[in-house]
Formats: sequence, structure tokens, C-alpha cells
Amino acid sequence: MMENEIYHDIVQETFIDSYNNLTYKTIMGFKWAATKCSNVKFVMKTDDDMWVNVPSIIKMLSGTGMANYLQTGLTGNCHQKISPIRDKHSKWYASFSSYPEEFFPGFCSGTGYMTSIKVVSDIYHVSPQVPFFHLEDVYVSLCVRRLGYLLKQTSGFLAGPSNICDYKKDDVLTVHQVTPSKLIEIWKQVCNPD
Repeated sequence: MMENEIYHDIVQETFIDSYNNLTYKTIMGFKWAATKCSNVKFVMKTDDDMWVNVPSIIKMLSGTGMANYLQTGLTGNCHQKISPIRDKHSKWYASFSSYPEEFFPGFCSGTGYMTSIKVVSDIYHVSPQVPFFHLEDVYVSLCVRRLGYLLKQTSGFLAGPSNICDYKKDDVLTVHQVTPSKLIEIWKQVCNPD
């Protein structure tokens, strides 16, 4: 409360910040982007333990093909057909009562995906009509399906580089499970272009 009084930079809603509430957090972020940043072209949702290769993302978006596609779709590490995990001990458990279908709709991994501000706004506005589901990436795909939009697998999302300079290669867009100290190391590393 004190920090917000000083800086006015905290985006907050009334729910407990927990793993099972990531759907609320993502839709809150979409709401903020749609209402406060409506002049931007693209939005990326990503986790805090991700390396995002910004120059490579910009190159990907500079072509008209991807830019046009993202007006009605999402891209990232997308899966077209995956069964819900029914193991109660799994972090990604989905009970039959919460999701009775045999397969999830296609979804892009919540670790990092991209779309346009138009799609973010459309998802935010359709979300009250889509029943809550606790896995945010699946929930976003349920909204995408309701809107009749598409998902596109793009290589480079969730890449697995072997050395520091590989993180900065053009074909690497995101890498998961990167610690804060590793992020600093990557940013500081000077690499020769290929």
C-alpha cells in the first residue's frame, strides 16, 4: 500500500495470488493491457523464470505474415491435442468435474506466448462468458476457441540452448527455468554474431 501511494505502479485485483488463480492474474493483465495500452501492437504473456530474446521476437514480428496472423491468433509453444492430467498429485491436475472432455483444446504454453492487442482485448471481453478453469494457458485457449481464433506453433519458443551465446541466437525466442542470476549473465555476455 505504501509503495503504491508513492509510485502508483501496482496493478492489483481482489483475488489471492496463488497458482490456482493464475487464470485471474492473466485475465487481469489482459484487462490492463486492453484498457491502458490499447495503442500497442503486440502483447507477450510470459512467466518470470523466462529468457525472452527480445531482438529475435522483434525480428519475428517485423514480417507481415506473423503480424497479420496475430490479429486473430496466438503463437508460442502450442499443442494441438493433449489429454488433461488426471493424477491428483500433479501440479496440472484437472478433475473430470472441472474438465470433462477427453482432450484440451489446443493451447500455447503459459510459459510464453504472443498475440496482438486486438486478441488480448477480445479475450478479456469474452472471458466472462467462458467458465473459469484453473490452468491459465488452457483457459486462454478456451477463450480463443470461443472467439474462433487460431493457435500457431512457432519454433524457438521453449528452446534449449547449451551455452550462453546460444541464448542470443536468432532462432531462440524463449527459454524456460532461467534463474535471475543466469538472466543477468546472459544479458552481460558479449557474443559475436553468427
